[in-house]
Amino acid sequence: MTTQISELIKTWTLRISLATALIVALLSWFNGVRSFDLVIRTGLSFGILYLLFSSILMAYQKTSLPEPQLEQTSPPPERGGVIDFSVGDEVPSTDSDESLFPGQVDPSLSIGLEDSKRKADIVRRMGWE
Repeated sequence: MTTQISELIKTWTLRISLATALIVALLSWFNGVRSFDLVIRTGLSFGILYLLFSSILMAYQKTSLPEPQLEQTSPPPERGGVIDFSVGDEVPSTDSDESLFPGQVDPSLSIGLEDSKRKADIVRRMGWE
């Protein structure tokens, strides 16, 4: 766990413990508890909650898996650099950025749907007889 997150959790642990101690003090005061008992109850409620939250955080930090280190990788491949061609066509050159069709869309579809001979040729090349 990073130190920034750990410090944030410790801050919230303190805030929650103080808020709970304040609530205990107010409720005890409304119920007419003596001053000495009020201080004892408030101190105990704060101490118990703070120790509980702190021990849970410490146990989590000791038993959690370490965060994976990010490795420097090569930049992502350029558009059309991986497998980006239609079935049955030759591999396009990577020099041209003129293609307006991302992914594996056949640029010849821009002029309309293919005829049945072209479809049959594609199916045959896929091995579907």
